[in-house]
Amino acid sequence: MLKIVVGGLYASPDLVKKALDPVQRDRKCGVLDIGAGSGIWAMEMAKEFPLADVVGMDLVDPVSANDIPPNCRFEIGDANLDLGRYATAFDVVHMRSVASGIKDFKGALHNVAQTLRPQGVILLVSPAPSIYSEKKESLENQEEGKPVWSAMQALNDATILSTLKRGGATPAMTDDWARWLAEMPLYTNVGESEAWIPMGPWREGMNESERAAAELLRDDALKIISSFKPKLIEGGYDEALIERWSLAAREELNAMEPKLYMRWRFAWATRTPEPWAPL
Repeated sequence: MLKIVVGGLYASPDLVKKALDPVQRDRKCGVLDIGAGSGIWAMEMAKEFPLADVVGMDLVDPVSANDIPPNCRFEIGDANLDLGRYATAFDVVHMRSVASGIKDFKGALHNVAQTLRPQGVILLVSPAPSIYSEKKESLENQEEGKPVWSAMQALNDATILSTLKRGGATPAMTDDWARWLAEMPLYTNVGESEAWIPMGPWREGMNESERAAAELLRDDALKIISSFKPKLIEGGYDEALIERWSLAAREELNAMEPKLYMRWRFAWATRTPEPWAPL
């Protein structure tokens, strides 16, 4: 879906292609995908840049990864821990939708700089922690039964609260990313962008690619609804309430009523020559 939105695997293509040009860099380049998940992004990057070494890192191996390119491998690791084993090993580091597993995201940005070579690029991608109305107004913490209430947002809010109860990370502070990067002497050339993607092809005047992205986002949302249940039960929510919200969320998405948006955030920066030191 995001591949359609940004026109490829990553935002800021000029910076990424420069960072991964082995002639300009005068060495073999490397890519680290933190929170690799299914491994698809890492494998597609390995195919796009066959002269680069691509490493996908996550808490578990990607069980569905097949036909892994020879220049791609997967390692088990935790971004909350020391990244010293990867010091100055990479020219691009990608982090997509990983905030729920990182307890100090600003600190993580500092630590990722240790893994980047000078002029290397950090890429951040995540949805904002809210779902939005047709008017692009946040639906966070709305009372059930009110006109602006959404079952999909209710599940999202409850999941965030359950994660916090278990001592997990706070939601992604996506609007702070660019500011945090700009405040660090370890980064320069900071940029950001965002994409408002309808959850289903409900918006008038959509072109073919916009409709495709909206359809894929709705399909992805429908698939993840079932994953909320175990997290919410662990967080103390009543099973009957979870089932009711889950049913209502599926009905919302299929009927495209209410009309919902997700706001995806992108930020990037290049590594300066500033020496890295632990905080």
